[in-house]
Amino acid sequence: MIQSPAEIRRRQRIKRIISLISIITVLVIWYLATAQFELITPLKFPSPVSILETLGRVQSTIVEHSAVTLLRVLASFGIGPLFGMVVGLFMSRFQIVFAILAPIIEIIRPIPPIALIPFFILWFGIGNFGQILLAGLGTFMVLVVSTIEAVRNVPRIYVQAARSLGASDAYIYRTVIIPAIVPELIAAWRVALALAFALTIAAELMGAQSGLGFMIMVARRSLNTDVILLGIIIIGVEAKLMDTLLNTLTRRITTWTDRN
Repeated sequence: MIQSPAEIRRRQRIKRIISLISIITVLVIWYLATAQFELITPLKFPSPVSILETLGRVQSTIVEHSAVTLLRVLASFGIGPLFGMVVGLFMSRFQIVFAILAPIIEIIRPIPPIALIPFFILWFGIGNFGQILLAGLGTFMVLVVSTIEAVRNVPRIYVQAARSLGASDAYIYRTVIIPAIVPELIAAWRVALALAFALTIAAELMGAQSGLGFMIMVARRSLNTDVILLGIIIIGVEAKLMDTLLNTLTRRITTWTDRN
């Protein structure tokens, strides 16, 4: 059933209202359980009032650590997935490249990047480069595999039709295969973004002198759960904002697709 633009906008407004009500409900339950009825002790889970007080107390520090973490995530997300998509396309295009890289990637891919943190610290120290490279490695693996599978899922009839019209392999890849796989890779990019946040925070927890992960690690030593929970909330907010921005950009890029 084809919906009119007015109907689509109305449904989107309803979705936003429901989402807002859901968030408000969670906040109310959180407040009642921690601050109003004290069903949960502050040490185990701080109240929203306590979190706001903590935010006001450490505002300047929070801003600095948040900015550092976000920059590391953006750097790893800008390098890893893009490089992974390019490598995946080359592996799909050239069988010799696939034969060379596939065994290496299949051996490394199941290894959790977090397990490599001690080596990255030894090799690159506790600076930004090693942490960005670690998160970039994880996102790289996601896009390599997703790109190869996306190319395999392109209907062969598209390729055969272009080839029957005299198109070269390079032209087919540029005008048929790449546009066909972009919508399918959107989910992979979103997964890669979430993974970039997770790996960056993990790297900061293990060895860093700045960032939200470092802040949480320092607060954990003194059981300062207010700061720990505040850091977790900021991570979630940053990740949500980045995901929303990514989703908006991909919708504009893939205007030819029928995506709800």
